Amino acid sequence: MTRAILYLDPWTGISGDMLLAALLDTDRGNGRLETRLRSSVAALGLVGTTIEVTRDVEWGVACTRVRVSENGAAPLRHLGEMEAIIDAAPLSDWVRAQATEAVRRLAAVEAGIHACSPDQICFHEVGAVDTLVDVVGTLVLVEALGIEKVMVGSIPVGGGSVEIAHGRIGVPAPATIELLKGYDIVGGPEMRELTTPTGALLVGQLHAEVGPLPAMRTEQLGYGAGRMKLDHGPNVLRVLIGPTPEMLAAGAGLDGDQVVELQSNLDDISSEVIGHTCRLLREAGALDVWMVMAHMKKDRPGVVLHALVVPGDETAAVRTIFEQTGTLGIRRQVVSRHVATRGNVTVKVADKEVKVKWGRWQGRLVSVAPEYEDAAAGVAEGLSLKDVMHQAAEAARALLGSGHLLP
Repeated sequence: MTRAILYLDPWTGISGDMLLAALLDTDRGNGRLETRLRSSVAALGLVGTTIEVTRDVEWGVACTRVRVSENGAAPLRHLGEMEAIIDAAPLSDWVRAQATEAVRRLAAVEAGIHACSPDQICFHEVGAVDTLVDVVGTLVLVEALGIEKVMVGSIPVGGGSVEIAHGRIGVPAPATIELLKGYDIVGGPEMRELTTPTGALLVGQLHAEVGPLPAMRTEQLGYGAGRMKLDHGPNVLRVLIGPTPEMLAAGAGLDGDQVVELQSNLDDISSEVIGHTCRLLREAGALDVWMVMAHMKKDRPGVVLHALVVPGDETAAVRTIFEQTGTLGIRRQVVSRHVATRGNVTVKVADKEVKVKWGRWQGRLVSVAPEYEDAAAGVAEGLSLKDVMHQAAEAARALLGSGHLLP
């Protein structure tokens, strides 16, 4: 991905679900990151776990919420069990290593508070399934977004007291304050727990640097809402993503990244199996999947399956191809590409909403493409599909160039 920094702007603190939701919100309307998140949750093998991603409005601010639940009471897990779940999951090496380090840090902090060894820690609230999802999911999305550096502003921790498994204690909780050593914190702005142990854990695990909003070109923006309803404003975490001037200079002003292209020759399986494999690759987050007809040995017709993936998804994609097709070999090559800044807007044609994808290259609008499904649903009497798509594209161009929306 394009080199970028992630700036955490914690208006009202940081929790794991708020950070996860804010990262998802940067991809609002596209679904790529949500697909990646759901794939990572499935990879953990937590039977009965469900994840709900919803769009909402918090005090007038459009945002994303993430809710994780597990059928029945969440079991109390020890460090070894947490490590085993992460180790068995088909995640990238970086995500697996960072997630394992995170749960070990959390166990060490809890052990220091309770004067016992990390192996004796029973994680209680912070060991529930949502913590695993928050930690692994956040790391997966940070990797997918190509984040090179993380920064964070002063962190509100709240005040008052909170009820935990050991009774009522003051805010911030002991684990939270321990994990936030070295970071700028402030009490309030409300008498509640605004920064949680999981939120504090992730700030440290991402090696966030303390500082004000730096000079950067903001390309993605997200708002993640927490579970509490506050009295004096929105309970949201804002994140900003984009390159710094130094990153832009290092890239000579070009937006680009490196991806992995996987190829495999297939000539002994059915077209249904090939189609199923392509679908699984796309669901797992492949950037693109395609087939090229080929003339194989012994004059057999076949196809060459191609999959374009970010480096962090290569392991999962390779496993999918081997397991689904039975191929004996997969070629790989790292390729560089130029990438246009992209997003989407929604316009109305004949009183029907049509989503339109747009692309910019070095500030110029170079692509406007209405979504087929929306355009087809918007076909009205006297309008053909071609008419709807044309009107939607023109409306999007007018909106993108009108000054009302400057992505």
